[in-house]
Amino acid sequence: MNMKNEENPGDKGSPFKIRAPLPEGPAQTPFRIPEENKNTWFAQNKVRLIIIAVAIIGLFFVGKMVIGRFFKTSKPSLSEMMKQQQQAAKDAPVAVKGFKIGRFNYEDSMNVLGTIKGSMELKLSFEVPGVISSINYKEGERYEEGALLVSLKQDDILLRLKRAQAAFNKAESQAKVTENEVAENEKLLKMGAIPPSTVEKKKLEMDAAKYEAEAQRLEMKANEAMLEKSNLYAPSSGMLGDLNVEEGENVSQSTLIGTHISTEYVYAEFGIVERDVQKITLGQKAKVFVDAYPDKTFEGVIENIAPQISGTSRTSTAKVRIENPEGLLMPGMFARVRIMLYSKKDALVVPTDAIQGGEGEKFVYVIKAAGGSSPKAIESKVAGVMGGGLGAVAALTGATGQEKAEKKGGKEAGKAAVEKESTKIEEGTAEKRPVTVGYTRTDYSQIDAGLTEGEIVVMTGFERLEDGKKIRLIETQEAEL
Repeated sequence: MNMKNEENPGDKGSPFKIRAPLPEGPAQTPFRIPEENKNTWFAQNKVRLIIIAVAIIGLFFVGKMVIGRFFKTSKPSLSEMMKQQQQAAKDAPVAVKGFKIGRFNYEDSMNVLGTIKGSMELKLSFEVPGVISSINYKEGERYEEGALLVSLKQDDILLRLKRAQAAFNKAESQAKVTENEVAENEKLLKMGAIPPSTVEKKKLEMDAAKYEAEAQRLEMKANEAMLEKSNLYAPSSGMLGDLNVEEGENVSQSTLIGTHISTEYVYAEFGIVERDVQKITLGQKAKVFVDAYPDKTFEGVIENIAPQISGTSRTSTAKVRIENPEGLLMPGMFARVRIMLYSKKDALVVPTDAIQGGEGEKFVYVIKAAGGSSPKAIESKVAGVMGGGLGAVAALTGATGQEKAEKKGGKEAGKAAVEKESTKIEEGTAEKRPVTVGYTRTDYSQIDAGLTEGEIVVMTGFERLEDGKKIRLIETQEAEL
């Protein structure tokens, strides 16, 4: 077989060339290194093979890194996407509503329903039986203390009184007679004309006569008292409420003649449920309204609180004393009572919902405008502007523009500008501010310390807020007191 030592055309692009005999004829055998040249060939190309292997491995790792980074940037994992969303949500401003702090006359009251009662309401009746002789006053007619209201027929009482007077006079005369006889017997005893026993007997007769006279005197006084009791007098100035009898009617001690009512001052009586008892104290001021005078307010103070809770409703009773010189308030009127539980003038007020925290650690979130300035900080700047050119002069001399503006009557204009400027806050941060609460009611609370007038506090979105959190103010409200 003839072999030609020719260059393999397929190896032109390789870094080294292999020369091997090629078979003649049409049939071509696969390329292989002859056995006798293997060792020589590997020895000659060992370095090249190592370089190629290292290059292939390096290209493999580089490609893997490039492919991995490509897929990583083009399609992040689910956990990374969630982390990114959480971070974005955390960094995003919280949309909140705000409340502008102001000063108001702050009050808290409790409204209850009650009834007007007279200062004195007594049931009238006679202490002795008899027949009604005369009724001198009508229902609602006023009278003075001691006035004769109703009388019984007194004929029988007068007869008994006259008989008692006669019996007393007789007994008194008999006692004087026996007293004179005792004096005469004592003279005879000294002369020895009568024995001592006769004198002792006369003395006993004298004592019996005196006892009889005293008994008749008491009987006379009893009839005089009965005569007095047949008349019904007014215990104080006032008027008859109810009158239940007529002239000629036979009455006894248990018969209710009528009701005496005194209205120089009256009471508004109302019930207090058990949970509100601790809110009521003596001396608290109250306002009373009645339907008869819708445009008039009657003022009074709590004068009486019942010391027990009674009834199935578990209520106590309290009374508000109201002076009634004109007699406008009448017993039985329906009354609406407003009890003043707390009152403070020119007080700082915020919504109760804006106050967070527990007992002893209450706080609010104050909105600080972007750039760290608060509405209060804006106030000085705006006041200086409203002071005109004086504001610029004040800046050079060290005084604030607000002081100069106030000296020149620009205080009110400065406040108006502050209000306008503070309501422009759209984005800022939330500052956690501890506060001292003076009094709390369901809608508004009064603040003693921690806030100043004109600042804006957060009212919503507390679950996402923390100190320094970015916020976006969507609405600003003000108190309506």
